[in-house]
Amino acid sequence: MAPFLVIHSISGWSGVAHPAPRMAGAGERRVVKSGKKRLMQLTMLIERCRDWLGRRRFSMACDLLLALAAQFIVLVPLLNFPYLRDILVLQGLTVTASLAALYRVQAHRQSWSRVSLSDVIALAIASAIVSVVVAAGTLALEYTLAASRILIGSFVMLLAGWVAPRLLLRLYAEWQHERANAGGPAPEAVLLYGAGPRAEQFIRFNAAHRRYRIAGILHEQAALVGRRIRGVEALGSLDTLDEQIEMLRARGIQPSRLIVTEDGERPDELRDALDISARSGLRLARLPSLLTLVEPGGVGDVVRDVSIQDILQREQVTLDDPAIPQTFAGKVVMVTGAGGSIGSELVRQIAAQAPARLVLVEFSEFNLYQIDLEMAQRFPRVARSLALCDIRDVASLRRVFERERPQLVLHAAALKHVPMLEDAPAQAILTNVFGTHNVARLASEHGVELCTLVSTDKAVNPTNVMGCTKRWAEIICQAYDPGADAAAGATRFSCVRFGNVLDSAGSVVPLFRRQIAERGPLTVTHPDITRYFMTIPEACLLILAASATVHRGGAEGGSVFVLDMGEPVKIMALAERMIQLHGLRPHVDVEIRVTGLRPGEKLFEELAHAEERLLPAPFPKGNIARARSCDQETLRMHLDRLREAVRLDSENAMLAELARLVPEFRCPRLQEQTPAIGLRGDHVAGDSALLSVQA
Repeated sequence: MAPFLVIHSISGWSGVAHPAPRMAGAGERRVVKSGKKRLMQLTMLIERCRDWLGRRRFSMACDLLLALAAQFIVLVPLLNFPYLRDILVLQGLTVTASLAALYRVQAHRQSWSRVSLSDVIALAIASAIVSVVVAAGTLALEYTLAASRILIGSFVMLLAGWVAPRLLLRLYAEWQHERANAGGPAPEAVLLYGAGPRAEQFIRFNAAHRRYRIAGILHEQAALVGRRIRGVEALGSLDTLDEQIEMLRARGIQPSRLIVTEDGERPDELRDALDISARSGLRLARLPSLLTLVEPGGVGDVVRDVSIQDILQREQVTLDDPAIPQTFAGKVVMVTGAGGSIGSELVRQIAAQAPARLVLVEFSEFNLYQIDLEMAQRFPRVARSLALCDIRDVASLRRVFERERPQLVLHAAALKHVPMLEDAPAQAILTNVFGTHNVARLASEHGVELCTLVSTDKAVNPTNVMGCTKRWAEIICQAYDPGADAAAGATRFSCVRFGNVLDSAGSVVPLFRRQIAERGPLTVTHPDITRYFMTIPEACLLILAASATVHRGGAEGGSVFVLDMGEPVKIMALAERMIQLHGLRPHVDVEIRVTGLRPGEKLFEELAHAEERLLPAPFPKGNIARARSCDQETLRMHLDRLREAVRLDSENAMLAELARLVPEFRCPRLQEQTPAIGLRGDHVAGDSALLSVQA
């Protein structure tokens, strides 16, 4: 019992948590009753010694006692000393050398219940030092023949004496931990893919947290089959997954996830793993960074399922452009549509560049509240101003410009839902055309250094109202840019054009996710429809890079920046991948239903018009399109005609006027013969004009 009590006492200062004691039966209580008092007294005595000495001193004292015991076991049989004096001298050397060596390797700072390989190595160094000192003392006492045996024996016994109690205490602590968690839910059974260092480190982390039952490791190294890595068996290659799962099921183990352990998997490799795991009914997951593993919450909270972003058919764009922080640091930056998917990410990325102040312009009260709350939590030191304002209302927007005096403007506010705007063209025109005109004109009037428009690939050869109004927005910004003859301090403009943004509000990915949760069907409008995709952070990074490029003079004002987005993705394939990511089989577990193209929808999107010449941008994966533009006088005439069409509430007239400035606009509802629109005298370009349209 005494060794158990010593371990129990040491575990108190080593941080081992003890579960509530199990209730014993009447017979067990009678057995332990007679010795209970003596055990409690011994425990209290050890506790008092520990408290009196202090935890580190108590640890050192235990190590010194263990060293004396180990040396006594070595010295007496080997030397058979006739004199007590020689034994005392060598034991004195043992204490002195042990004290110095243990202090040198910081053994008193070790946690006995969490002893590691580095701790054992440190103790081995201390054992070697003490053994050499004692062997030298043996030679000094003229025990020449025994010196070599004492050197080896002392090292072995000292190392065993110091390491064994620590290992026993670690085993005891792990047993206590398992006992405390015995009543909890069974850990999730998983398989690991990859046998590299990250797999080994994850197994070590999981051993401490016990959140998963690691059933085996899949890998491509035939030499490892049948071997164990930290107690986990290496099973075979990924191609043998079905066989391995059948074998595990025969043992009563049902894995639910395949966790990819390595960092460097390309999207095509992840897609292959996804195909194989989905056929076996497993969800595909991956490890986070090792820094995330040690954050509070445990490994069970941070292992994440592979996302659709991970399996895009291209490598995601990353930029490390010093011009970005140089452009935004210390500036007053206005973001319109600050609560939307793109606008809110722009706010986050700009906040990380240390701006002087952020001006958040948003028409949705809830969205503005959400982004303000997030900024207060994540970037409390970044000054910000809130403007609940509709960009259609030029008077309100003017007051915001006059009050805040922004130096940089990022214009992300827009209406973008294609089918909905086909039924409400006036709303698309008022926001995407006249709202953009308000922002561009006020930016120019108030001496803003740079105004950047967030555009879309639907502006290229548009077949819907939304795409055509965004092309109008591009032309407006290009018309307001002063060009190569710009005077000092003139406002420069740029446009950023990209494809569909994954997980943005109203996009296909959240729709598919909700449909999968309801077990389908997933709705795809056409089996051959394709789209370009990028992530929200990528899109916003491109916007910042384009803004910085124009701001520092690396590109002409009015340029349209286009991201090299790789190959377009079939929406049908995207639906199938998302079903597989949930561990289900497409067309078997979840139906995919083709519904037909919606009004204004294209089979494929384009990033540039045939007449637009693409030039490389000064940052990776970027291009600059030399787009057609018009002068401000011509633009003003078109705006007046479009404003009159909105006032008349004539859909055909609105579509016809949209097509006058964007002749490539193709809309089936657009009649070939459209009556001319006469401009009323009170509808001139100005603040009152837009207000009369809204009325």
